[in-house]
Amino acid sequence: MRLGRVLLSALIAICFAISAGLAFDRAIIGESDRALQQLRVDLDASTTLLRRPNLSDQDLANLKVTLEKIRTSAADRSIRLLVPLGEVTQQLNSLGPAPATGQKEDDAVAQSRSDLTATRDKLQSLKAQLDVVTVESEQASKSVSTLQREQFFGRIFDRSRSVLNPQLWYDLVAGIGVLFTGLGLLLRNWWTDVSATAQPLGLLMIPVIIIACGLVFRLINRFFARWITGYSVGGRPLDNMTRLWIILRALIVSFAALAILFLPIRFSLETSGYFGDATPRMLMLWEALRDTVFTTIFYYVLGRRVAAPGRPEIRIVDLDERSATRFTFLVGLTAFVAAFNKQLGQVSAGMYLNINYTQGQSALGALSLLVLSSLVLLVLRNQPGLPDEDKRRFYFGWAAKLVPLVWVLIFIGFAALATGYLALGDYIAHQIVRTAMVVTLVFLVYHLLDAMVQASFDPQSNFGMFLRRITGLGERAIERLGLIFRTIVDLVLVIAGIPLLLLLWTLNWVDMRGLLNTLALGITIGDVTILPGTLIVMLAILVAGIIATKLFNSWLDHRILADTRIKRGVQDSILTGSSYIGYFLAGVFALTAAGVDFSSLAIIAGALGLGIGLGLQSIINNFVSGVILLAERPIRVGDWVSLPEGEGIVRRINVRSTEIETFDSCSIILPNSALVTEAVKNWTHNDDMGRFSIDVVVDYDTDAEVMKKLLLDVVKAHPKVLKHPAPVVLLTSFGKNGLEFVVRAFVADVLTGAQVSSDIRFTLLSQFRDKGITIAQAVPVVQAAK
Repeated sequence: MRLGRVLLSALIAICFAISAGLAFDRAIIGESDRALQQLRVDLDASTTLLRRPNLSDQDLANLKVTLEKIRTSAADRSIRLLVPLGEVTQQLNSLGPAPATGQKEDDAVAQSRSDLTATRDKLQSLKAQLDVVTVESEQASKSVSTLQREQFFGRIFDRSRSVLNPQLWYDLVAGIGVLFTGLGLLLRNWWTDVSATAQPLGLLMIPVIIIACGLVFRLINRFFARWITGYSVGGRPLDNMTRLWIILRALIVSFAALAILFLPIRFSLETSGYFGDATPRMLMLWEALRDTVFTTIFYYVLGRRVAAPGRPEIRIVDLDERSATRFTFLVGLTAFVAAFNKQLGQVSAGMYLNINYTQGQSALGALSLLVLSSLVLLVLRNQPGLPDEDKRRFYFGWAAKLVPLVWVLIFIGFAALATGYLALGDYIAHQIVRTAMVVTLVFLVYHLLDAMVQASFDPQSNFGMFLRRITGLGERAIERLGLIFRTIVDLVLVIAGIPLLLLLWTLNWVDMRGLLNTLALGITIGDVTILPGTLIVMLAILVAGIIATKLFNSWLDHRILADTRIKRGVQDSILTGSSYIGYFLAGVFALTAAGVDFSSLAIIAGALGLGIGLGLQSIINNFVSGVILLAERPIRVGDWVSLPEGEGIVRRINVRSTEIETFDSCSIILPNSALVTEAVKNWTHNDDMGRFSIDVVVDYDTDAEVMKKLLLDVVKAHPKVLKHPAPVVLLTSFGKNGLEFVVRAFVADVLTGAQVSSDIRFTLLSQFRDKGITIAQAVPVVQAAK
């Protein structure tokens, strides 16, 4: 027996060793260790560099990129260790607690425990050190951000000469001559270098490539135009999608045309040897020319298509013809000034021109942009717009609410230039223009996508007819599908627009990439790490569980419950309970996939109890009352109930409340607790049978036996009156006006009682007239006055 126990223990130890080997690749320990050492070396080098004084903006940007790479790599390595660490911990826990002092454990099990403990400790140590590297790199990155912010504000709020100082403009004029002299010298040196080796015949490729690219682009443009025409609604002219598509198509055409123009020229110059040995300054001139022309033409086309001077039928903003023409010109001029000023500043910096000239050039550009922005606002405000009978939809109307804010920024820009804060004025001027351009493009794409969704689901569009023919969906389902797509478009606007605005005003690409990396690596809240992939899986499981629950309920309702004789109220209770169970299981599975430890349910229960104590009593009370209503079933769906608030038919028992529809088609929403704690009259609790009564008063001259027989015959003759229990006629009183009879009978459905009693009254009235029976009337009492 002892030998058997030893062999069994050895077998268990071997199994644990094998499972530990198969659970994860032990090479990850060595890889993580080597990666940790390298990350530590890189981090030490970066922190040493960070301590140096007078770091430039480029040095700080490069340092932040390096620190972000270190942080991302360390965090990723740490997350990778979670799975093997959890597996080793689970294997170690399966061995049970270590024996107490003085107790002996099998050598094989003890060895397995020792190996697993060492592995766990090593993994924990590596993970802890990687977490430390992550935190240190993040702290260093924050220090870099602080330095960048200090340098930015120091540069922005560095006070120099005012635009009212004539010396500023004198230095600008003097610097222009130096600039042209430097440019001429640069071009002469470049031509001297390339003229001996360049091949002029290679320039013949420029028109050939341009023509070839133009033909290909024309074919693609025709195909795309034909496709979008068929995609739009029928052949109806100039709907919203067509108007917006004309703008986007013009932007695509201008972008492609500029690419066809500049790319072949650049390619031909390089292959011909004109750019082969070009200096960086010459390439800088080429890029400045390219960017200036590209930006000016692109945004001029955008402004021209948005305002559409001469073509009011495609205009998407409410401008009259004169204002549309001015707006187009001002947009093009603003784009040229912004692009030219930016590129000229880079060229001046690359040629190491005097700081006095660069200040003047920056001030002139900022002043021009602020003036042009003011003129654009004045053109937009001081115009009557299109006639009121034009019922087309116009866009960008919301921008009028931002005009006061733009005026404030323009005023601050002018004040900054006047007081000598040239960098601040230049920053505000360029940011106004950039923000306006970016926001216009983003909302233009958004409105186009929204119009495409609406046109696609139109029953007269090709896609709309195709969707209805293939899916067989009704109009209500199509509307819901369109709502889903429009919601997606709105989310795309938010997801794309907010980062762009942040990049324009606050963040840079490094900060944005760091934020995205942080989201990708997960957000840690306490001891719980939320990963985007895990969140997506959790939501997918939850949605799948809800869909599966609805499908199961549909199958249960139509295939099982429909063929039974169970009352509809019981069926609704079964379906409601099935829905609760399905939703609960879907939530449990989703939380399990997210890695929630249900052993900590005591904490959740405590938090729930605290929430109940702080204000959830009524909600929980109504929820529990709803469960009681479904379990005890004092009322069911379809029951006729009477309450102080009214009476009607129970239509729906929800989690928190119950819906009762009155006979006037009015809905009464009652909390479930009111139906449990208060008295409720249920006319159909046990069955649907109901009793009705008819009161009849006849003269004393009427024979009571004849009257009784007549009443019974009429009541029994009605087809909906039950024979058992049998109808009865009672002589209830000798009234002041005559004999008072009561007819009581039963019907199978209490809801038909009112109609049956009405039918019987009509029949009795006819019988009384035929037989000469007089219905007693109240005798008026006449009192004689003194």
